[in-house]
Amino acid sequence: MHDSSHIGNRRVKEHFIMLRKVLIVDDDPHLTNQYRRLLEGDGLSIDTVTNAQEALTALSTTEYSVMITDLRMPGMGGMDLIREVAQRRLMVTTIVTTAFGSIDRVVEAMRLGAYDFLTKPIDPTNLKLVMDRAFRQRALHDEVLRLRQQLKETYSFNNIISRSPRMHEIFELVRHISGTKSTVLVEGETGTGKELIAKAVHYSSENREGSLVAVNCAALPENLLESELFGHERGAFTSAEARRKGRFELANKGTIFLDEIGDVSAAMQAKLLRVLQERRFERIGGHESIEVDVRVVAATNKNLDKEVAEGRFREDLYYRLNVIKIDLPPLRERPEDIPLLITHFLTKYARANEPPKKVAPETMDRLLAYRWPGNVRELENAIERAAVTTVGDTIGLDRLPSKVTGMPVGERPRFEIDLKHSLPFYLKEATEQIEKQYITQALEKSRGNVGRCAELCGLSRRSVSGKISQYEIDKYPFKTT
Repeated sequence: MHDSSHIGNRRVKEHFIMLRKVLIVDDDPHLTNQYRRLLEGDGLSIDTVTNAQEALTALSTTEYSVMITDLRMPGMGGMDLIREVAQRRLMVTTIVTTAFGSIDRVVEAMRLGAYDFLTKPIDPTNLKLVMDRAFRQRALHDEVLRLRQQLKETYSFNNIISRSPRMHEIFELVRHISGTKSTVLVEGETGTGKELIAKAVHYSSENREGSLVAVNCAALPENLLESELFGHERGAFTSAEARRKGRFELANKGTIFLDEIGDVSAAMQAKLLRVLQERRFERIGGHESIEVDVRVVAATNKNLDKEVAEGRFREDLYYRLNVIKIDLPPLRERPEDIPLLITHFLTKYARANEPPKKVAPETMDRLLAYRWPGNVRELENAIERAAVTTVGDTIGLDRLPSKVTGMPVGERPRFEIDLKHSLPFYLKEATEQIEKQYITQALEKSRGNVGRCAELCGLSRRSVSGKISQYEIDKYPFKTT
């Protein structure tokens, strides 16, 4: 696993070291010759022009990675050249050169779209550093464009995005079983996209007539889960004021998705076994036997082989579910998907009438190095937060969660202690941090279901709702898979 991760990261970064073309725009031949001597030793292809008009002609006929331009030139100046490059949407990373003391002009140039600057006289060490940063930034931009094109062409399957060979094997399996009604069991860690696989199985079916109906088995207590699955008759229990169809009945001629099947009780396992065997059931409080024609897709983040061996899951039910098995790999085992997914989420969470945010090279490095224990869901949440909170057009390291940037929480003081405050003041602050963290994890476990979250916390629903409001915890991200 460790080796495959390094291989994936290496493939992602190979794009950074390809041969690059550089265009130098300056009316001083001595300076352009200096650039050529300093840069050609790095294996770069160097072209030079003496004015902005020649630069625009060259940019329109040749793909350059980086352009170095002086700001002061006869005729069209460097500032106008930068404006024109932006208006024509020419794909080149621009570095400006300026004399010492002209920082105000540099700031204006960078506001118009320049990436970095060099001060004259040119320092060879600084030139190399700035060029290295520029090439990495250009490589990321090129990679984003390429990934966006690939998203449209080959790496999307029923809203599942991947370039991983293992995932494409799963796509082929889903296509192969599309003409059948065999039961499917999906195993994978939390956040790997099990519900997306269920949707792919359903919508790929050639004989699909009914709906896809989903139920999260872990989010409901046993008595409510039974009512959800099988429905109830009027008067079956105190609050049953009318007949209600269950999820199995609603999924007739379609697909029922039983998420977190590994968390159901032994009694509910027996009832599910009967439905899978006979394809019939009775509503709670009813005597009529209802027959259904439904495809079952079950999912779990547990290892059901182990659950069976340890007596927590019925062996006969496991065999009924495990007709077609799909093992979803965690994101850390398919690192080649990380840039693709980042591109997708940046587009998804771009503000209206604004282009998607870009990712700084050092930010991408951390995103590639992190192991993503929460998988695709954790990555999406991190990118959504970064895209929404970034003020400029580029996401920096400071927009990522601390656990992603690799800054251990334990190495930083949790509280700034000021003896002007009493000890109970800090105990209250610590309690609030623990409460917020606990409730957040409970919401993730319960998929945003407040009632189930309250059970996990050992608190009343009203109390948990109040704390969710107090700590401004967003439930929405936990309701997706």
